[in-house]
Amino acid sequence: MLLFLGFLVAFFLSFTGVELHQWIGIFGGLLAAYHLLAHWDWVDAVSKKILGTASGIIRLKFWVDGALLAGFILILGTGLFISTWLKIQLSNYNSWLMIHILVSIATLLALLVKLGLHWRWILKTSKDIFSQLVLSPAPMTNLQPVPVERGSIERRDFLKVMGVVAGGSLIALMSATKSLATLQAGEAVTVSQSETSDTDQWFFTNSGDPQSYGMDSGTNGSCSIQCGKRCSYPGNCRRYTDSNNNNRCDFGECA
Repeated sequence: MLLFLGFLVAFFLSFTGVELHQWIGIFGGLLAAYHLLAHWDWVDAVSKKILGTASGIIRLKFWVDGALLAGFILILGTGLFISTWLKIQLSNYNSWLMIHILVSIATLLALLVKLGLHWRWILKTSKDIFSQLVLSPAPMTNLQPVPVERGSIERRDFLKVMGVVAGGSLIALMSATKSLATLQAGEAVTVSQSETSDTDQWFFTNSGDPQSYGMDSGTNGSCSIQCGKRCSYPGNCRRYTDSNNNNRCDFGECA
């Protein structure tokens, strides 16, 4: 539960900010490593039978877990590479960031498959945990139970588990999709700016509003902006700085 919730929260960079996002990634990686080591006997046993006697469902679980392992390694690797901790100067930073986001989306989808494969265990364990919170049993009654087909119960329970999981994942995926769209829009702005004059570049970036980035409307000089609007608040850009305390990123203002 901690791994799943932490992974979902990490998708909301505008909520956590860069620093907390990075710490969530590190602790999530440590939890994933602990989870792997705790089930190493299963991994070792299935690895020896994966090409032989292992059943189809066991093989599917094994490959899904392998995809998750590869996904988390890539997420942590690319995340550290573009992190504010290492401060690596990258000319293709946006490409690394896009890989980081795309791998995160693919890993979340693989995680949904894993949770779907283990939904019965999740439901049973959840019931066992929360049933311990009941202080006293319900009073006995003479009412006869209504017979319900087992298939109907299982479908309902499956929808309960996967409904909660899929709902949270959908919100996270929407946030990731929005980040990708913003990143692509920023790249489009950068390309367009490189093909225009300084004056046209300023009007393109600021939508014709001279005061949106602190430039007087009467100024007719050129304006060079180092970051687009995606660098407008903390958590959305690792280079965010605001030395003049006007709630705008210095890199998004006229230089």
